[in-house]
Amino acid sequence: SLRNINHDLTKTFPLEDSVVDRFQSQDVFEHIEYSKLPAVFAEIYRVLKPGSLFRLSVPDYRSPVYYQRSLMDEAGEICFDPGGGGSFEAGKVVDGGHVWFPRYESVKMLFDDSSFATEGSFEFKHYIGDQGNSVMSEIDHDLGLVKRTPDHDPRVQSPRQVLSLVVDAWK
Repeated sequence: SLRNINHDLTKTFPLEDSVVDRFQSQDVFEHIEYSKLPAVFAEIYRVLKPGSLFRLSVPDYRSPVYYQRSLMDEAGEICFDPGGGGSFEAGKVVDGGHVWFPRYESVKMLFDDSSFATEGSFEFKHYIGDQGNSVMSEIDHDLGLVKRTPDHDPRVQSPRQVLSLVVDAWK
């Protein structure tokens, strides 16, 4: 599509400041090392026009769909999701799989430490909290379709439940 740019998100974007109307990432950031994401957030904020939207959607690893298919380490923490691509070799995810396993707290830290918290705003639309409570606010799919929600994914339509963590952030 002419609307998409093939680019390594961990590098500086080939765009001027404040030129993008909307930035959507769906099921991408879990493939990027968590430590590299603050710089990615800064780049997204930089290229967005004032008042523009960044919509983030990542798998919510409190969702039974993702949690139950994942492999755990000795401490009971997720170490690999075979459904997320790649493979698990010598205790490490390789070949493009999910390298971290998003939950509300880890994603909130990314936003709290970004310009979206200090100069813009952000709102979690879908997530599962640490007590297992599901939050599902209405998502305006006209602003960017999120496929892995109960509106579009039969795996979580009955009963209606969270699958992906969805955040709308505004510059």
